[in-house]
Amino acid sequence: MFDNSFYEMAVKSKATGDYYGKMLLGIIITAIGILAFPLIGAVSLVIAVIGICIVVSFAQDKNVEYEYTFTDGSVEIAAVYNASKRKEVFSFEMNNVTMIVPMGSKRIDHEKFSKKRDYSSKTRNDKIYCFIVETDKEKQLVMLEPDERALAHIKTYGRNKMYND
Repeated sequence: MFDNSFYEMAVKSKATGDYYGKMLLGIIITAIGILAFPLIGAVSLVIAVIGICIVVSFAQDKNVEYEYTFTDGSVEIAAVYNASKRKEVFSFEMNNVTMIVPMGSKRIDHEKFSKKRDYSSKTRNDKIYCFIVETDKEKQLVMLEPDERALAHIKTYGRNKMYND
């Protein structure tokens, strides 16, 4: 049915509070550098330049789109920043997935995860699925927002791992 299958999709992500916090930090550092110029001179210019660099580097991260690539039970996730810079962020095999549940499921309420990875649109809608991935004695929560075709692919390789509650 899905032998040698390949499916790719993209999900546009919204900026989070973390992004705005980092931007605010950069702006505060820049302001401190500028306001401190009469007191400490050239050192304050270095501080202001560091703040500007922080703002510029994080400004590029506002428009993020996640690309999911499903290939024969393998899932690869890449982040595309401002529709120009692509970076592979995570990948896993469906063999390493122990459970797939919708966001908010009580099945994972008491689980402990070494890392939580959110590669969804961050709108908290009912289409977000949580993948519990175990690798090297590490349990991670990976949040994806697959469409119907991606779900069909996932069900092919992880049917007995999916729960609807």
